[in-house]
Amino acid sequence: MRAYEGLKVVDFTQVLAGPISTQMFSLLGADVIKIEAPVKGDQLRTALSDAEMVAKRLSPAFLTANLNKRSLAIDLKSKEGREIAYRLIEDADVVVENFRPGVAKKLGIDYESVKKQKPEIVYCSISGYGQQGPRSSDKAYDSAIQAAAGLFTLNGSEETGPLRIGIMVIDMFTGVNAAFAISSALHRKEKTGKGQYVDVAMYDSAMLLAASQMADFMVRGNVPPLIGNASPTRQPSAGVFETKDGIVLIATVTLDHNIAVLKAAGMEHMLEDPRFATFEARQENLQEGLKIVGEAMKTKTTAEWVEIMSNVGVVVQAVRTLAEATSDPQLEHRGIVVRGENISGFDQALRLVGAPFVANEDGPKKEASSPGKVGQHTEEILRELGYSDSDIANIVAPNDT
Repeated sequence: MRAYEGLKVVDFTQVLAGPISTQMFSLLGADVIKIEAPVKGDQLRTALSDAEMVAKRLSPAFLTANLNKRSLAIDLKSKEGREIAYRLIEDADVVVENFRPGVAKKLGIDYESVKKQKPEIVYCSISGYGQQGPRSSDKAYDSAIQAAAGLFTLNGSEETGPLRIGIMVIDMFTGVNAAFAISSALHRKEKTGKGQYVDVAMYDSAMLLAASQMADFMVRGNVPPLIGNASPTRQPSAGVFETKDGIVLIATVTLDHNIAVLKAAGMEHMLEDPRFATFEARQENLQEGLKIVGEAMKTKTTAEWVEIMSNVGVVVQAVRTLAEATSDPQLEHRGIVVRGENISGFDQALRLVGAPFVANEDGPKKEASSPGKVGQHTEEILRELGYSDSDIANIVAPNDT
């Protein structure tokens, strides 16, 4: 039996952070009912993809954030839509929303309203900056939170200046954090019988992502320089280097590893040069050292450097393309990439990223579905709630236009 079998989650979220949080539960057996606006559905359906997928309202990003969920299309601004939502909540264990602060209250589905009907509910709100405070009403996207949290200044080089991290790292991390917060509330409920309200903010997640750098600044006042692909240790023996046929990453932390790299690359003479003889000297002359080591790296292929550095105990990795990464046999061995089966709009199974862990028993599902059509499960869910066929017809018909 999977951990969350029998758990019902009413999911009012869209885009990435919210859907990722609820997907952690659906992959472990929970019945997650995704509430979507009629016709248009989740904003992510028509984002982050090409024209063909946008036309189908089936962006791969949407599919991989909504595995094993059921889609219910209702208008929450209507009395009928809210009545349906509350009938769902009557039998639910968890409610999750990521509206802008204040919107859930206007719709009548905020925590205080829901709590009156179901005191034992676990209710999670996800937002940019939290539900209260001077910035609570500010709009937020992943990139805006990166900028607000100072993450741009931790990425990039002197040549490029501050750069955005190239993936939706805040959204994804916030989703996982929200899943943990909800899990902790459910565990507390098991012990106390009481529900709980949890407030998850993207801004908080960004701070945790950079906690080491934040601590160094808050405790010591240290501001890390922009070093691009160089190692945080600021040693010329570590970084990203061009090879004869590609690009390789060499990662070192200890002094022994730094010396091992230079010796393996035939650059041990650098250790006798005053510019590179000590750890501190190598930091001070980092860029010059990187150029010297970089020239040496161009003399061999990536595969040759991987073998050489591995043999001396240094962490080394070819910088791969997405095609190379997603064809790695390790992914199949771990089962992290799941098979998206029977997805409306696709004739074949899709490879999608699932839960980021495995378990010896009853772990995350390896075969998954995704709601291809907006409101794909509306009739099914309404029937479960006790609506008659005529009622269902009256509800569904306006939503299909």
